[in-house]
This record gives sequence, C-alpha cells and structure tokens, in this order.
Amino acid sequence: MTLENPALHANSEILTLNRDVQDNLLEIARTGTPSEQCLAIETAGAWKLSSAREVLLEATRNDDPDVRVDALQTLVALKEKGLGKELFWSLENDPVGDSKVAAIRGFQSEDRDLVAPLLRKLVVDRCEDDVAWEDDSADWDDWLDIQKEAIRAVGRLGVEEAVDDLLKAASDEFGQDLWNEVLDAFAGLGRPGLLALIDAGQSQSERQRARAARALGSSNDPLVVKALDALSQDTNAEVRLAALETLLERNAPIFDARLIKDPSAPIRAFTASKSPTVATDDLIDLAIADEDKSVKLAAIKRLAGRHPANAQVARLLDHAKVKLRNEPEDYIAALVEVLGRSETDEALDLLLEIKTRNPKPEVQRAIHTALANFERPQSLESLTDGVTSKSQMVRLSALASLASLSGKEGEVADNAAAVLLLAARGDLASEEEEAKEKEKEDENEQEKQFGARARDDEGGNRNRIVLDRDGNVVPQEKPEDPVKLSDYRNPDETTGNEEETAGLESEAVAGETETSPAEDTADVVEFPQNTLAAILQGDEEQLAFEEESVELSHQDLKFLELAQNTLQKKRVRPDVAPSTAIDIRRIAVRLIGEQAQPVFTQALLACCSAKDNELRTSALVSLLRRAERGISLSDDTWEKLLNLPPDNHPPARMTFLELLAFGPRDAARARLENALSGSNDADQIAALNACARLGVKPDQLSGLLNSENRSTRQAALKFACQFEDARCATDLMQATFRESGALGSVLAKAISSRGACGLSDEVLSRLKDACDQGGTQRLIALQILSQAGKELAA
Repeated sequence: MTLENPALHANSEILTLNRDVQDNLLEIARTGTPSEQCLAIETAGAWKLSSAREVLLEATRNDDPDVRVDALQTLVALKEKGLGKELFWSLENDPVGDSKVAAIRGFQSEDRDLVAPLLRKLVVDRCEDDVAWEDDSADWDDWLDIQKEAIRAVGRLGVEEAVDDLLKAASDEFGQDLWNEVLDAFAGLGRPGLLALIDAGQSQSERQRARAARALGSSNDPLVVKALDALSQDTNAEVRLAALETLLERNAPIFDARLIKDPSAPIRAFTASKSPTVATDDLIDLAIADEDKSVKLAAIKRLAGRHPANAQVARLLDHAKVKLRNEPEDYIAALVEVLGRSETDEALDLLLEIKTRNPKPEVQRAIHTALANFERPQSLESLTDGVTSKSQMVRLSALASLASLSGKEGEVADNAAAVLLLAARGDLASEEEEAKEKEKEDENEQEKQFGARARDDEGGNRNRIVLDRDGNVVPQEKPEDPVKLSDYRNPDETTGNEEETAGLESEAVAGETETSPAEDTADVVEFPQNTLAAILQGDEEQLAFEEESVELSHQDLKFLELAQNTLQKKRVRPDVAPSTAIDIRRIAVRLIGEQAQPVFTQALLACCSAKDNELRTSALVSLLRRAERGISLSDDTWEKLLNLPPDNHPPARMTFLELLAFGPRDAARARLENALSGSNDADQIAALNACARLGVKPDQLSGLLNSENRSTRQAALKFACQFEDARCATDLMQATFRESGALGSVLAKAISSRGACGLSDEVLSRLKDACDQGGTQRLIALQILSQAGKELAA
C-alpha cells in the first residue's frame, strides 16, 4: 500500500470536449451507421456543440427516420435561431409523425407569419394536399398527435386569428377531446382568447367552466382576476374550487371570511389548508366546530405549522377535554402536534391523559414525538414507558424523543441520556423474560392448533389426527350418532311414496349384493362422513360401510412430526429483530450514533461484542458516524476494538474496515492491506472506501480494476477517478468497457464531476480512440460521452 497522500483533485474548470473529439463526433454523425449517427447526434446535443448546427441540419434530410427525428429534436433542444424554413420543410415533407412534432415544437415567434397558415389548417384537417403522411395502413393516425401539437403551437405563437379554428376543432363531435388543449391555447391569444375563455366560463357544462377557470391562470390579461373572481362565486363547488386554486397560483387575494362559511366542505378544507391569509382563530373555529371531518382535519394540520397563543391553545384544550373521544386518530395525532408546540403544563397533562386512554399506535407515536418539547420528569417517565411498547413505531418515536431530550442541557437531559444508555445496554427489556413469555404463547397456540381442543373446518375434531408430545397418535372417540342424509334433505321433497321408494332402494341394494359377491372383498375408498361426498351417499350406504381405520407406521409419524414443525416455522428476515428487547437495543444504538456525548462510547463498544449481527453492525455504524463528526476514540478503546475477533457478518466487517480510517495508522495499514489482498469482494470495497478517506492509493488498485466482480470494479473505478494519476487510465478504460460498458455511466459521472484535468483529458483521448475503432467500442464510447454531457448539464 502506498502511504504517500496524493493530492486529491479540486474542481477548477468545467470539462469541455477538445476540437479533435468534436470533429470525430461530427464525422460519425455524417458517415456512421444509423445507430452510431443517433448516438453522435445525442452526444452533440448533450454537450451543446455550437459547431454541430450544419451537421444536424444535414441529418434532418437523412434517409433513416430515427436519424431525422433525433436531429430535429436536438436542434429544438439547442434552441437554434433562424431555422424556421428548415423546420417548415420537415413539417411538410417528412412523413414521420415524430419529425413533424419536433418541427412544430421548434417554431419560434419569428416564424409566426411563415407557419401560422399551415398550423391553422392542421388544427382542423389533415391537409393531405400540403403535407406528406406515412402509409395509411398504420395502426395509429399521426395527425391526432400533430393536431394537438398544432393547437399548442398556435397558442404559444399567439396566432389570434385562430380562435374560430380552435373552436371548430374542439366542437367536432367525431374528433378527439381537445378542450383542455384549446382552452390552454386561448390563454396565449391575447384579448380574443380571453373573451373565448370567458364564454367557456359561462357554459352550461360544469366541467367546461372548471376547465376555463384553470386555463385562465396562463393568461396575462389584466381582466383575468375579475373573471376568476366571478367564477369563484359559481353555483358549482368544483368550479369555485378551480377558480380559487388559479387565484392562489397568481398570488391574487381571496376572501377568507366568505370561504370559511362556504356550504361546500372541499372549499372550506381548501381555505383551511391553502389560504395564506386565513386567521388562526378561524382555523380553530373550523377545527372545533365544523361538521365535516375533512375540514376539521385540514384546519388542525394547518395549525400544526403555526404557533397559536396560549388563549387559542386553551380553546383547543377545552374542546379536547369534552369531545376528543369521538374524533378519529389522524385528527387526534394532528391535535397532539399542536399541543406539543405550546409547551404548557395544561397541554402536558392532556397529552399524558390521551396516552393513557388511547392505545392506538398512531396516537402513541404522535404523543411521544410531542413529549420531546417538554423538559419535565413526567414526559421522561412516559417516554421510558413507551420504549417497551409492543409496537415498533411507538418504540422508535419514544427513543427518538429521548435522544432529542438528551441533546439538551439540564437534569432531564442527563436522565434522558441515561435512559438511552440503558436501552442500548438492554437493561429496559429482558430477553430471557420475553423468550419465556413467547414460549408460553407458542405452547398455547400449539395446544389450540394440535391439541385435544383442536377443531376441523366444520367445528368438529373427529377427523383430525392428534399427536401427543412423543409423536404418538391420540385415538379419537367415534361419534355416537352417525350423520344421516335425511338431516340434509329438504322436508318439502318428502312425499307419500317415501316408504315405497325406500323399499325399492332396499331391494336394489340387496340385489346388487347378491349378484356381485366379489365387491364385498374389494377395497372401498370412502370419504369421511363430514364431506360433501359422504352427504351425496345414501343412508344405507353409510351404515353398510364403515370408515377404515388408519394405522400409521413409525416412518409416517416422523413425517407428520416434521410437517408439523415445518408449518410452525416462520420466515426469518435479518432486518427484523427476533425480539422486542433486541429491537430496542438496535434502535437505541442507531440513535446514539447521532449523539455527541462521550459516555455513549463504552455502550457502543459493548454492543460490538453482542450475539445479534444487526446489533453489532449498528454499533459499528454509530461509531463510524461519531468519528465522522469529529468524536475521536481513545487509545484504550481502539485497542479493544482491534482485539475483537474477526466478524463473520459481512456488513459488520465492512463497517469495521471503514472505521479503521479514523484509527491508528499502523494498525489500519495492516488490516486494510489484508482486506485488499484477500478474495472477499465486500471487504475489498470497504477497504477502498477507507483508503479514500485516508487519501491513500493502494498498490492493489490495478488488480481491483480488473476484478471479475462488477461491484469491486465500480468501487475501484470511483476510487481511481479521485486522484490526479493518468497512469491508471488503461486499467480504468478496461474496467469501463467490460461487460458491454456496464460501468460507462459511472465513468461518465466521475469525469464530469472532476472537471478539466489530466486524467479527464486522458480518458477523453481514450474514448476518441475507441470511436475510431468502430463497432461495439465506438457505441460504448459514444454512450459514455453522451452520459457525461448530460451529467454536466444537470
């Protein structure tokens, strides 16, 4: 391992393509295969090459439709000026629909006079005499897309004389629904378009009036506010709501005093949640006295973002003491958040009372979160009680609030830190007691499922095989009264010929018995009496044949025992704690990682030796986070950490290797050297991350760049791009081009973030060489260049 610290590259200049690379790209755009031309055009657009204009214009006349479409879309994205005639030619003569759409999107205000007549025609007709179209046998008519795009272009370019054409297109009963596009286009047509929108706002259709209200938001005419104000008083609630939303988007004033008394609940809820001028007293009135639950919920959630005065909080307290029991839990949770911000003794007493009376997890979580604002012994006691809750969500909220309190100053903060420490050590919940309780519950469940009290699907236990603890079959008592078919027959079906029918059936059975004596010795497979097949049999047949007894061998009993144990097994997930006690420790340890008190270090060190894999990993992660925040470990603590036995849990082992970056240099060098020289991919990745923190370049970097594991190559590639060393460019490119360029995006992001430097220039030169080779190498290089340009633009 090289221990010299090479200077990490500092971004100083933005990465740009040199002239050789640009010329190579443009040459490929001219003479390459269609797929190569498309990639080269995409790359030129990503890097915004001004020298590509002529090449792109030439590509708009290419024989391949994909090349033409990509060239037009790139020209539009570059916002090139003076292309009206070329785009107009593509609109008329290129039969591909995507090309026409791209051309229309590229028209600018300077092209208005040139393109307005044709756009107006395309709004209402295909214009087959003026425009070339693809074969009519296609499954989709491209004109439908062109029509919508032409409508948008008419509005964008401000073609005011197209109002009648737009109305004609929207009113076509055999055409597609175009009212949204038409109304949006009206907003860009000045005063004629505004008048058309006002007419639409007076339509008999409620949907049409709502559409007009939303479309008015895009108009710049000063009369828009008056039109929206009129629509905000419409008789239909949806129209009023659409107008109010548009008014708020334009930052226009709305009349809260009228809206909070609106007969429509959605309007009142909108006012409570969105109005910037609604008063806190009005919100309290809505939260307390409104008849609609959605309005009350919207008001109380809005109050959670404000700081009501004590007198206003008192009104909420009075309401909560009387009617809170009838409110839904989401309302109670929002109210708890409001009360938590007040930090008054009355609010604390009510919160503790709600916690006692309402055991729902959502409410308990909200209360624990709110208690973090109260630095009082009562809140600390309540949070300590919530740590041992059966709900993980409740436990997490209680521990998070304890962590928040421990970061403050005072006696309560010290006690909260002590409770958090006890939780991390496992002193708040005993694993042994929980295991005994769980074992008892399992025994009860086993007795219920497989014991003498077990029942089958019909409530009986006569057809179940019951095993004792030794695996022996427990004999079941036979029912005294057999099930008769007559019990299931409809009484209405019984007739006066019942005796005669029974006699005929008896004779038939007897005759069959006499004529077929061999059937007496045949193996008869009969279903249990409580099945549908037994019901379909006659009463005589049920009495004649008894159910065969089942004799199970020792091998059968072993198989049944194995099946029973298999059914009781549950799917094991490593991220889910096997017990509440372990889960409490895991959460507490993770939260300790965000604390700065040195007292927590010994607790984390103790958890590094725990039996639970995730607990050890969480402890190491917390130590790493604290080290990143500047909380160093003592020499004694490092000695204990380094003397820990090797961990067989990969995440814990990886975290330990990354933690070595903050430890003694000699010990870190030996451990990291072993990890980099080993064969474990996860350890190599973690060791590379540690070397990156140390600013140390390992000797094994070249081998890691040529690793068979993609994740290892990716980590090595990211590491190599951090250093100003062009000597690793060969291995860097080999790692990138393996597996059909799977890591191309990683290299593109790395060089774009580095900026202009020696390594970036060398990589670009290698990519140019790959483009010269052609074939797959060229395609991969073009994809990397395109991705790098997109990363720079982002």
